[in-house]
Amino acid sequence: MIKERNRTREFALEGIVPWGRRLEEYRAFFALDDVAPGASVLDAGGGPASFAAEACALGANVVAADPIYELPGEAIRQGFEATRAAMMESLRIARYRFRWSRYGSPEALERIRCEALELFLADYEARRGTRYVPASLPHLPFGNDVFDLALSSHLLFLYGDDLDCDFHVAAVRELARVAREVRIFPLVNLDGRPSSHLPAVMAELEAAGLFADLVPVPFEFQIGATRMLRVRRA
Repeated sequence: MIKERNRTREFALEGIVPWGRRLEEYRAFFALDDVAPGASVLDAGGGPASFAAEACALGANVVAADPIYELPGEAIRQGFEATRAAMMESLRIARYRFRWSRYGSPEALERIRCEALELFLADYEARRGTRYVPASLPHLPFGNDVFDLALSSHLLFLYGDDLDCDFHVAAVRELARVAREVRIFPLVNLDGRPSSHLPAVMAELEAAGLFADLVPVPFEFQIGATRMLRVRRA
């Protein structure tokens, strides 16, 4: 049995790392089948994900926001490459904590992450400042209710050791300010355990007049990460 004190070493990452996902993954872990085709969507903390590029190529209306969009594409590529080896080593060490039915193997997952990066970069330089907006939670440069839906993938709750509960509350309230609905996934931390911030965040949101519920999604990679947080106006 692995001792608890050793579990955190399996994902010994240096802070929040650039590691993007693809459109099909977003569709699954955000259960996007119920979203209207013309909906305006914000991908908050999108990093080098290809979601915005792929969705917009299909006619969707997506804006991505992330502080790394201050950087040129080559610098984002370098950031990805700088963390790639550590991420893959961590995935292999902690392989038992994941369900591999979707991806097959760490090597196949790595190829998908590289595909996402290339699709993102091919779209990025021409659309910086419009589709890709440099911005950091919990302060976004958008007006109230600009978006129908705001998404946050693999940032909030996942990095609970780096981002405290007050940050989470402020970030989700900001997302709910700029969008009529918010969806956040996953709700576990890097160790694969339910985020200790989630109960307090949900209580604070409900006290602020927001309706927060946990919704099952057709996706599981981290074992037990099968729900998203959905936030709406009460």
